[in-house]
Amino acid sequence: MAALAALASSAVGTCPASARPVFLAPSARFVGAARSATSTSRVAEPVLSGRIRDTRGEPIVGVTVEVAGTTRGTVTGADGRYRLALPEGADEVTVSVRAIGYRTETRALSPRGLATLTLDLTLRDEDVAGEEITVTSTADQAAQRASQSTGTLGERDLAAVRGATLGEALERLPGVTTLTTGPTIAKPVVRGLHSERVVLVNAGLVQEGQQWGGEHAPEIDPFAPARVEVLRGVAGVEAGVGAIGGVVRLVPRPLPDVAGVTGLVQTNGFSNNRQGAGSLLVEGATAEGAVAGGGLGWRVQGSLRRAGDSRAPGYVLANTGAFERAGQLALGWHRGAWGLDALASRYQTTLGVYRGAHVATAAALRRLLDGAAAPVTGPFSYHIGAPRQEIVHDIATATLHRDGRAGDRLSVQYGVQRNHRQEYDLHNRFQTTPEGTLAFDLALVTQTLDARYRHRPARIAGMPTVGTVGLSAMGQANRNGAAGQLVPNFSAWTGGAWAREQAVTHVAGRALRLDIGGRADARVLTAYPRNIAAGAYERRTTRYAALSGAFGAVYDLAPRLSVAANIGTAWRPPSVNELYANGVHHGTATYEIGDPSLGRETSLGMDATLRYAGRRLSGEASVFRTAFGGFLYQPPDTAIVTTIRGAFPRRAFEQTDARLWGLDGGARLALTHPGGGAERGLALDVTAALVRGDDTARDEPLAGMPADRVTLGLTYAPRPTGRLSDASVGARLRLVDRQRRVPSLPDFAPPPAAYRLVDIEASGTVRMGGSPVVVSLSIHNVFDTAYRDYLSRFRFFADEAGRTVVLRLAVPIGGYRM
Repeated sequence: MAALAALASSAVGTCPASARPVFLAPSARFVGAARSATSTSRVAEPVLSGRIRDTRGEPIVGVTVEVAGTTRGTVTGADGRYRLALPEGADEVTVSVRAIGYRTETRALSPRGLATLTLDLTLRDEDVAGEEITVTSTADQAAQRASQSTGTLGERDLAAVRGATLGEALERLPGVTTLTTGPTIAKPVVRGLHSERVVLVNAGLVQEGQQWGGEHAPEIDPFAPARVEVLRGVAGVEAGVGAIGGVVRLVPRPLPDVAGVTGLVQTNGFSNNRQGAGSLLVEGATAEGAVAGGGLGWRVQGSLRRAGDSRAPGYVLANTGAFERAGQLALGWHRGAWGLDALASRYQTTLGVYRGAHVATAAALRRLLDGAAAPVTGPFSYHIGAPRQEIVHDIATATLHRDGRAGDRLSVQYGVQRNHRQEYDLHNRFQTTPEGTLAFDLALVTQTLDARYRHRPARIAGMPTVGTVGLSAMGQANRNGAAGQLVPNFSAWTGGAWAREQAVTHVAGRALRLDIGGRADARVLTAYPRNIAAGAYERRTTRYAALSGAFGAVYDLAPRLSVAANIGTAWRPPSVNELYANGVHHGTATYEIGDPSLGRETSLGMDATLRYAGRRLSGEASVFRTAFGGFLYQPPDTAIVTTIRGAFPRRAFEQTDARLWGLDGGARLALTHPGGGAERGLALDVTAALVRGDDTARDEPLAGMPADRVTLGLTYAPRPTGRLSDASVGARLRLVDRQRRVPSLPDFAPPPAAYRLVDIEASGTVRMGGSPVVVSLSIHNVFDTAYRDYLSRFRFFADEAGRTVVLRLAVPIGGYRM
């Protein structure tokens, strides 16, 4: 919905966890700029200004003006004027001017030696086929979440973490931590919430894996996304059922629209687990795609990752390897106002589960949990035995859309996904079987159909307004194979309708952006659990329905300072495992027990964010509070259940009332050579997150909340010299406190101690034979510190992985632009 950028003027800074503000805060007032003048003195930051009008000579409000290839941008005010600082010392820059309902314009400028430049443009009333993908994936997604706290990892940020899991990559953003199950499995935790409470959107499609259970990591190829965006807080209006904690959006690189074939080779190596990973991407477009009339763009990408056992300080963590394969084909066809985008992908992985978490007898498990027994170790190996997970996730999706000349847009997306999960246990009838016994075999098939219509920009109550209405439907069927009945067979049908409007006005000469939306959803779940007493399967149908909504506002307090606030409601029904689980969940090494009487979970969330985007200092800080009715969770328990598959801690699902509150944010301070997007010189980065969870029914702390954490980073980026460009060196200190707020319920062990980790990294682009090669070298946990994290499922059994040296290379082919 590119219209949101044009009307909401929401190009304010995102969270600087990656230390890069996405946009400069817009000013509603114009600061005059003189015509370009010749100057022989060096100017720190040339200033570009101008006015944007339509063909009738009327000013256009909310036009996005960006410097291509940088993070600099702004939007026009009510009078159509803008003012934008250009990168220092640049010989040439390309400025892109975009607004919904108008042709995108680009201009190449030469600012070197100039103090001011002026660029006035007249935009024509027409859409350009082929550009919707680009507009939708940039300005729209930043704009639509402006009233909430948002964090972004761009392509350069992701290049520094390629090969790691999605959860580990997102830890660079404030307010995001990970729930881990050994070294190979990590899932994102947003402000203390995870799994069914965080919606994952992959290439525009809500990904539906078997996300119940803390050890089910997202089935994502780490090489595929070009950008990852995290919306923190309630986001249920467009994301739908379950978006209580937030949304993680994986955005692919736009398909090419210029004739030719290019590519990218990426590879990396990790010392700790001797991992090797690589990816090959090839993309292109037809000759017809190079013209405005339309054409075909395509991309093929494949990746491979193999890792052996991870090593904690002093010992090897037995059976913690991984073997991952992924492939993707994307096509985009455009002709006039019509477009069709299609994607097919497969992600396949085999994950080892730390062998020390699976114990044959209750007595042996007690000794291990009490610290009386040493962690289970072994010689390094690439072999993945039992316990292990084998997962295949297939996606096929197609989106048909039509763009109107007045800025309206209709799109319909159909998607089908299949998630096949097999899990193998180490023990069976107290016998150890190294290759494992198939514990359960689940196949989940999901079909979705989404339709949305964005109406043309209009003026309502004198305010420029744009809005979208949508309908969604989802059908799911889960079938168990011959082994295991942790969750029963089930089918589910979900339907929803929603509407959202956004407007911009001015108060005291400053821009005020308003965002309001509502949604209605219903779900029918039919499950076939086994009645153990009767020895037969039963049919149980449960129905859920609820309304949700949100209201947000963003106000520009000053040209570079804005405040945003949001209040929203969301809900989710209990998942099938929370209702009917009854057995060993081998991935978490627990015995899970569901409760069929559990009801829906509801939430009311509020947050406020202060953003600043100055020349030297940029950042944002957020405070939040979410109240839950019927919060679904597993309280601590010290009971042990002994089965023919071994001994496992008991975990039962319950419901309570709860409250989560806290603060998070980050900032970057340019210590030398200030200049925003120039990103040169010495800079200090700070991120921090604090989450407090309370069980209000029991009047005590809530279990499973992340500990307080602060990250300090120091980065130096020199000017390009010779063959080296985009170079930087830096160090990062991660400080994680002990979790001091725990419930009175007994647990197997107290929270682990606080820890400090030091990381260092260096990167740059080296020209070799005329071709650029991006190289990075990083060392994580430099001092090989032994530590355990409170959000690790296996903190009772072993330490986290130790020092890791990572070398990454990226080589563009045929002029591929990174």
